Amino acid sequence: MGKSTLLSRLTKANPKIANYHFTTLSPNLGVCEYYDDKCVIADIPGLIEGASEGLGLGTEFLRHIERTRMLVHVVDVSGSEGRDPYEDYLKINEELKNYSPALAKLKQIIVLNKTDFYGAEEKVKEFKAKVGRKKVITLSAIKGEGLDVLKKEIFGLLNKLPPVKPLEFEEFNYVKPERLSFEILKEEDTFVVVGTLVDVLKRNVVMDDINSLSYLQKVLKDRGVITELKKMGATEKSTIIIGGEEFELID
Repeated sequence: MGKSTLLSRLTKANPKIANYHFTTLSPNLGVCEYYDDKCVIADIPGLIEGASEGLGLGTEFLRHIERTRMLVHVVDVSGSEGRDPYEDYLKINEELKNYSPALAKLKQIIVLNKTDFYGAEEKVKEFKAKVGRKKVITLSAIKGEGLDVLKKEIFGLLNKLPPVKPLEFEEFNYVKPERLSFEILKEEDTFVVVGTLVDVLKRNVVMDDINSLSYLQKVLKDRGVITELKKMGATEKSTIIIGGEEFELID
């Protein structure tokens, strides 16, 4: 979490930054400078469990990662939503391994972000104890703390890596696939929305965050879910179930 903020701190890029999950919908690029050295950093959209099997646009994002020379694995160490930072770290690495053994072998810098949160210090200690001898960098992207240490580590590692090999590819016309879909099941005055769109929203939306809920409402409207519900007869008195949560249809 906080990848877009970190990119904006390390480079002059201006990615969209918001306080809800998965704000980044496509890779953002920025040039990072460190004395006389430069490198391009890509803020890859967040992965979810099952990404290697295509869940939530996962394989599309993993293809972008294949083009990198190394990884900076940013972990939200705040635990502000009751998540275990170490478990998140393991799950993402497992997705990388399941998608491509070569991808899992890329050199990786572990970064614990959001160390400014209350109680983060203890979680940092727990995380470091679990990863053993692996080097861990701690920082607060929002405050700009620890950035120089990270830059030094990035360029130090890049300078040790083999030269970049030319990309081999076959020319093709790319059409972005529409992977997210939904279906509405109706039983009397209850409407249940299911599908890959719901799977992604369920993982991305924080139910007690007003900004995140606004994002949910916008996605449902833009994707045509609201329109379809009305076509099927849903009213303000209907029960709408999305990802196990009940909602009311409000114009």
